[in-house]
Amino acid sequence: MGLQNIIRLDPGSILWTIILFLVLLWVLSKFAWKPILKALADREASIKGDLETARREREESGHLLRKYEATVAGAKKEATRIIQEAQEAAAQVRAEEIVQTKAAAQQMLERAKAEITREEESARKRLREDVADLTAQATSRLLGRVITREDHEKLIRDSLEETV
Repeated sequence: MGLQNIIRLDPGSILWTIILFLVLLWVLSKFAWKPILKALADREASIKGDLETARREREESGHLLRKYEATVAGAKKEATRIIQEAQEAAAQVRAEEIVQTKAAAQQMLERAKAEITREEESARKRLREDVADLTAQATSRLLGRVITREDHEKLIRDSLEETV
């Protein structure tokens, strides 16, 4: 029995094989093909939907990336602008401080000059008075009489006119 029966061509076996094949084909077409085709169609629709979702998400992520890059660029520009403004403000404050310091130094110098001039005038006045007093005393001793202030001033004027 064995392999010899399989290789041997028997018209009854061939007929039953064809009948079984056709019945199997009819059963499969009636009960299996529709669910299999439906499952394949569902799977195809699912894959298309997943591909479409992936495409939309890729586009959205690209849009978000461009938006993020624009935000970062804007933040960098803003930071640069703020730093520039701070540097300009610092330079302006520094310049104002220099101007104020120079003005204060100039005022101090002018006050010092005015004070020196007053002290100098005061010293000259005291010196003139001291010289006038000493001259009056020396003249009194030389002439043997007291010289009045008017006499003394006349002598000083005369002496100044001779030297000039």
